[in-house]
Amino acid sequence: MARHQFAVIALLGVALASIFWVLLDVAGAYTHTSFGVDAFQNRFGDLTKAVNARTVFGYISDNRPDDPSDQAEFYLSQYTLAPTVLVTSVNQREVVANLHAANPDMNALRARNLVPVRNFGNGIFLCRNVTVP
Repeated sequence: MARHQFAVIALLGVALASIFWVLLDVAGAYTHTSFGVDAFQNRFGDLTKAVNARTVFGYISDNRPDDPSDQAEFYLSQYTLAPTVLVTSVNQREVVANLHAANPDMNALRARNLVPVRNFGNGIFLCRNVTVP
């Protein structure tokens, strides 16, 4: 009987530990990014005032492509800038760069034929693709 009680207690301990680790992962992912429409409206506020609302822009981010927040940030950016259209390509004349580093790597933009035209702060840059007329 004691072995059964020990097994049940051990099983409950493992279950509680797994739930604890899942909650830590969720909390870490939540604090990693500042999702939310309000945060993105504040971040893109100056850009929305400076561009024509009926324009199609390319979009680039410094998030890793396999980062789950990459696609979520694209959709939040697109929603925030509507009716401006964003496409996940740098093959547009003008490209919105959504950068997160304190000191963004401008050489990485230049390597993709993008020249920063205007810095809106908060890591938001409007760039020109020099290969598109």
